[in-house]
Amino acid sequence: MLVQSDDIFDFENEKYKEEFMRRKKLSMKVVAAILAAATFMSTYPTAAFAVTKSQVAADGVNNATTHVESDDEWNSYDVTVGVTVEDGKFKEFLVTPTNGYEASGDFGSKTYFEKAVNGTTKKPDMGIKALVGQPATQESIDNWFTANGYDTKSGATITRTAVKDAAKEALSKFEEAKKEDVKQEAYVLMNIPYAAFYAAEGDSDVDAVSSATKMKTRASLAAGSYHVNNDGSDISGITFPVKVSDLAALTGKYTQITDESKVEITTSIKGKESTTTYVGKDALFESADYSYYVLSEAPSYYKELTVNKDGTLSFGAVKTSSATTLDNANGTLSTSTKYGDYQLDIEGLPKNINTVYGVTISTKEGDSYGLRHVENIWKKTELAWSTGFVTESHGCQLSYADYVSMMGQTINNVTYYTDAGVYNIPMNQYVPVKFANTVAVENASADAGKTTVAITGLPSDYDAVYSVDGLNNVSVKDGILSFDKSAAVGEYTLKITDKSGKYADLSATFELTTDKAVAAYDNASDSLVAAKDAAADDLSAYIKNIKSVNVNGKDYAASGKKSVTIINKDGSLNESATPFKDAKPGDEFTVSVKATGYANDFTFTYVVPEYSYVYASLSYAEYYAAENVQNAGSTLSSDTMDTNGEYDKGAFDVVTRATANHGLHRGSFQQDVVIYDTDGNEYEPVSWTDANTAILKDGKTLVKASDRKTGITTLTVDGKNATYDHYVIKGIKYVPVKVKTKNLEAFKKAYSVVENGEKLSGGYSENNLKSYEAVAAVDANTNGLKTVSMSADGSFSFGAAAIGTTSGLKDTELKTADTAKMGVEVVSSSKFGDFLRVDLTENYGDLGAAMQSVEWTYYGNGDKVIATYGTKFAADNWMHKMMGIQLGLTDSLRCQLPEGTDGTGKWVVTIHALGYADTNVEVNVTADDIHTATPVSDTSKLEAAIKAAEALNKDDYTEKTWSDLEAELKEAQDDLANAAKGKTSQESVDESTAHLNAAIAALEKANKFTGLANSKAADGNWYYYVNGEIATNVTTVAKNVNGWYYVKNGKVDFTYNGFASNENGNWYVKNGCVKFDVNDVVKDTTGAIGAKGTWYYVTGSKVTNANTVAKNANGWWRIVNGKVDFNCNSVEKNENGWWYIRGGKVDFSYTGVAKNTNGWWRIVNGKVDFNCNSVEKNANGWWYIRGGKVDFSYTGVAKNANGWWRIENGKVNFNFNGIAQNSNGWWYIKGGKVDFSYNGTVKSNGKTYKVVNGKVRV
Repeated sequence: MLVQSDDIFDFENEKYKEEFMRRKKLSMKVVAAILAAATFMSTYPTAAFAVTKSQVAADGVNNATTHVESDDEWNSYDVTVGVTVEDGKFKEFLVTPTNGYEASGDFGSKTYFEKAVNGTTKKPDMGIKALVGQPATQESIDNWFTANGYDTKSGATITRTAVKDAAKEALSKFEEAKKEDVKQEAYVLMNIPYAAFYAAEGDSDVDAVSSATKMKTRASLAAGSYHVNNDGSDISGITFPVKVSDLAALTGKYTQITDESKVEITTSIKGKESTTTYVGKDALFESADYSYYVLSEAPSYYKELTVNKDGTLSFGAVKTSSATTLDNANGTLSTSTKYGDYQLDIEGLPKNINTVYGVTISTKEGDSYGLRHVENIWKKTELAWSTGFVTESHGCQLSYADYVSMMGQTINNVTYYTDAGVYNIPMNQYVPVKFANTVAVENASADAGKTTVAITGLPSDYDAVYSVDGLNNVSVKDGILSFDKSAAVGEYTLKITDKSGKYADLSATFELTTDKAVAAYDNASDSLVAAKDAAADDLSAYIKNIKSVNVNGKDYAASGKKSVTIINKDGSLNESATPFKDAKPGDEFTVSVKATGYANDFTFTYVVPEYSYVYASLSYAEYYAAENVQNAGSTLSSDTMDTNGEYDKGAFDVVTRATANHGLHRGSFQQDVVIYDTDGNEYEPVSWTDANTAILKDGKTLVKASDRKTGITTLTVDGKNATYDHYVIKGIKYVPVKVKTKNLEAFKKAYSVVENGEKLSGGYSENNLKSYEAVAAVDANTNGLKTVSMSADGSFSFGAAAIGTTSGLKDTELKTADTAKMGVEVVSSSKFGDFLRVDLTENYGDLGAAMQSVEWTYYGNGDKVIATYGTKFAADNWMHKMMGIQLGLTDSLRCQLPEGTDGTGKWVVTIHALGYADTNVEVNVTADDIHTATPVSDTSKLEAAIKAAEALNKDDYTEKTWSDLEAELKEAQDDLANAAKGKTSQESVDESTAHLNAAIAALEKANKFTGLANSKAADGNWYYYVNGEIATNVTTVAKNVNGWYYVKNGKVDFTYNGFASNENGNWYVKNGCVKFDVNDVVKDTTGAIGAKGTWYYVTGSKVTNANTVAKNANGWWRIVNGKVDFNCNSVEKNENGWWYIRGGKVDFSYTGVAKNTNGWWRIVNGKVDFNCNSVEKNANGWWYIRGGKVDFSYTGVAKNANGWWRIENGKVNFNFNGIAQNSNGWWYIKGGKVDFSYNGTVKSNGKTYKVVNGKVRV
C-alpha cells in the first residue's frame, strides 16, 4: 500500500524547501524503480530446489546483492544481504552497502539505510533485523515489508525495497528444510513425575504417592497433581508448564491431550458419589507420565525440557519473570498430626491461589524437600510429612525416608508453585528430633493424688520437664505422677518437654475417674439435670466429658470428625439429632451416656413428644436470642439519650415512650404494647376502633382523652378514670411457635398465647394503614416459626425463626411483597435518632400493618456478610399512615459497626411480617446517606407550624383528621421543648415540622354530606359519607358526578367485578363501575343479590325482571322474572320467535314436535316452524301439523314427504286398515298409510269398492 512519508520539512529554510521540491520531482522515478525491481524479481535465476512462499528454508547461509537506485540525495549503490537460517528460523541478517554508498550528507543514503536495517526508535519493526527468530520463509519477508508500509515518494521505501529484494533472492538459494529438521518451540502443560519435577529444585528422590483410599487421589483435594492409574491407587506427579525447544521431541512418543480429550472420574467420598468430566487440558488429571497439552501462549513461569542422549527427559529449575517473597506469611510447626510426624501450617498465602502444583521446603543446612499432593500437601496450607514414626495415615502407607534428614535442621524457606505464580516464604523454624519411645500413664481415682507412669527411650541428653494442664503441683519421680487431690474427673495429658528444645515433645493421656452418679433425666424439659447430692458444677463437668452416646444400641461419638451431638452443652437433649430425625410422636428411645472418668454409664428413656402450634408474645431479647444478630438476647439498656431526645440506645430492652401518640396505635399492629397510668396500673391494647378507643387484651375497652391546655391524658376503663403516665413496647405480639404439648399449659401461664382457631387483631385504620382481624392457623410450615425449649428450671427459650411456606392464618396464602413497586429510598436525614434509614414509600400499607421485626445485614464492598443487626419497633422501625415504612438503624448497643467500616456499601434489610414471606430490600449506601445529629440552629419553621396548628378550631374538622393533628402537634411541641434543652437535633426539628405541616394539610372540614364524594381523598381513595363521616358500614351502588360506582364498606372498590344492589335495583359492575353497556346473561359468582351461582338477565347493566328467551356467549336461555330457569322444558318465545327449551336452554339441535301450555308445535332446529303443514313425529308418535301446530281436531288423510297417512284426532293411526276420506277423495289405507301400489277391491260397511292405485272408485 502507499502511505504518506513521515518526513517533515521546514520551508523557512531554503535548503529544506529545495529538498522538498527535488523529492516531488522524484516521484515517477521511484515508481519506475519499484516496477523495475518487480521485473527483476520475476527473472531471478531460481534453482529447482529453491524455497518459495511458506516453505521453510533449511539451515545454512546465503547472500545476494541488489541495486539501490540513485536520486538527487544520493548516488546509486549496491547492497548485499547475508541470510543465516538455523532451526528453520532467521538467525541473522548481515546487510552491507557497497559500490557508491555515501554515509555523509544531510540527506545521504545512511539515514535510509539504517532505517531499512535496524528500524527507528519508535518503529524498530521497520528494520529487516526484526525478522530474527521468525520462520525462514519468503512470506515472512513479504509480511515484514507490507506491515510497515511503503511510499513511492520516500527514500526510505526505496532502500527497504532493495534490502527486501536482496533478502528474498538470498533465501531463494536455500533448499527447503525437511520437516523433521524444522524445530518448533512450544510451551506445554505436562505431567511431570515428582522425582523429575523436584530434581532441579534440590530433591531428586521424591516418590509417587500410593493410596489405599483410591478416592481422594482422584478428587479436588489432589488438584495440581495427576495420576496414571484410573483406580485411584496413586498420585504420580505434578502438572506444570514446560518450555519445549522442539515439539517434535514429544510428538508420537508421549500422549498428547487436546481440546477434544475427555475423561470421566467417579468418586465416592463420605458416602456421596459424584462424577466429574475433565475436558481439554484438564484431562491431564488422569493420564500417563509426560502427557502434554500444547499452550497457545507463553506462561509466566515454566520448567525447560531437556531430551537427554539416552532419550529420557529432564527438567530445569522453575523459571519465572518474578518469584514473590511473602514476608507477612508464616508457618506454625506441630509435632503431632494425623498426617505424619510433622505438620507445618502456612498462614498468609494469597487468596487468588486456586491450585498448588508443588511445594519445596528448604533448610539453612542446604537441603531441599519436595512435597506431594494428598500425602504431604493438604488443602493448600497444610504441609505434613513422616520421618518414620507415624507410617500410616487414613489407611495409606507414608513415604518417609526422604524426610528423615530434616530432623534437627532449620527450615529457612518454603516455596510454593501455584497457578498464581511462584511464592517464597522465608522462615526460621527448627524441626525438633523425634526418637523411639514409650510413655504410659495409668488411670486413677480423681481423689487419689497420684498414679503410675512408665517412660522409655529418652536420650541421655533429654532434659525432661513435666506438666499436666488442669492439674496442680504436678511432679514425676520414680515412676509416680503426683498431683493435688482436688482434681476434677476427666481426661488429662501428661506433656514431657525437652528443656533444651532439641527433641520433640512427648505426651500420654490418662483418666481420673469417679463412680459417683451426677446426672438425672428431667422428662418435662427432656434434659439432663444434676442428680440428688450433685452440684450444678458436677453436672457441667459431666457433660463436658461425654465421649459417646448410645441410642437404641448404636453408638454416636460426641467429638471428632464424625461426631453427632446428642446431649447439648446445657444438658438438653438434641431432639433433632440423627437418631431422632425420622421419629414420630410416641416413639421411644433408650439413651445411654458414656462419659470419660465416670465409671457408670447413665441410661434413660426418651419419648418423642407431640407439638402444639400457637402464637406467643415474645420480648425483643427472647425473639432475637437465637438469631444471628449483634448482642443477641441482651437486655442491656443505655442512659444515653438519642438525637430524638429518647433513650433508645440500649440492646434488646423494652422501648420506652413518654408521649401518648402514634406508638399506641402503630405499635398495636404487631407489637406487645403496655400503657401505664400514674398509679402503676397496666393496660395492654390489642387494637383501636378509633383514635381514642382501644380494645384491651382482656376484652375491655379503654378510652383515652387528651387535654391540649393541661397536657394531661386521661384513661377510662369500666367507668374508672386514671392519668396516663407512659407506655412501653416489650416485644412482638404474634410470634408463631411450636411447643411440646406436654409443656403447653406451663407455657400459657408464662406467656400470652393465641391458639389455633382464635382471633388475631391489631392496629388502627388511618389512610394507608388498616387494622386487621384474622384467625390463627399455625402449622409446622408457618414462616417464622420458632421452636420453644423448656429448661429444667421451668423457663423457656426460643430457637431461630424458620423459613416456611404457610402464612399461619386461616384461609390465607403466604403473601410476597414486591419491593420493586414499593418505592425503596435511602433517606439522607432522619429525626428518629438513627444514622441510617431506608423508606418504602409506595404500596406499603399491608406490609406495614403486618411488620413484626427487621434485620439489617451488612456486606460493605463485598459479598460476604460482615455483621447482622436486629432492631426494635419505634426505636428503629416505624410505619407512617401516608409517608411509608421507615426502617432505621441506630448507633446503639444492638448496632455497632465493625472496626474499619463506616456503614457505606451494600446492605440487605429483611422485613419479617405476619402472613408474609421474608421481604429483602437491598440498598447501596454512600457516605452522603450516613446521617449524624446536627445541633439545632433554627426552630422558626417549627414554631410557625405549631402556632398555625394551635390557632385551628377542633369543631371545624373531622374527628379522625383532628386526632391525627393533635398527635403530630404534641410531638412537635415536645421537640421544640427539647430543642431548648439541647436534647434534640436539627434533623428532628425539620422532620417534626414536615409532619405537622402534613397533618395540617390533611385536615378535612367537618360537614353533613351524605353520598359518594365527587373527588378522591388525599390517600387516593373515593369514599362514601354519611353526615360527613366515612360510612364503613355502607355497601351499595352509588352515584357522583363521574358516574355510578360500587361502594364496599364505605369505599369505592375498583377491583370489583360482579353484581351489587341499591334502592333502584340490581346492577352488574365492572372494575367497580356501572357502565350501562352490559347486555348479557351473567352468572352471580358471589351471591351478592341472591343465591350464589344464579344467572341473571342484564340489559343496560341492570338486572331486568323480564320473561323471555335471551342469549349470552354460551347460548340462548329461558328467562323467568329476570333469572335463567334451568327447570324449563317447554316452547317459549321472545321477539325473534318461539323456541324449544330443554333444561332452561334453547336446544338448536332439536327437530321434532314439542309442547307448551298452548299446544304441540313443529320444531325445526330448535325453533317453531309456523309454515309447517305436514305430518311430523316426536317421541310420542306422528302428528298432523297445520300452521306449525298439531291439529288435534283433524281426522282424515294427510300427507308428508313419506306418503299419505290416516289421521285420527291429529295423530297417525298405524293400526288402521280400510278406506278413509280427505278433500281429495277416498283412499285405501294399510297400516295407517295410503297404499298407492294397490289395485283391486275392498269391502267397507258391507260394500265392495274398486281400488285403482290406492284410490277408491266410489
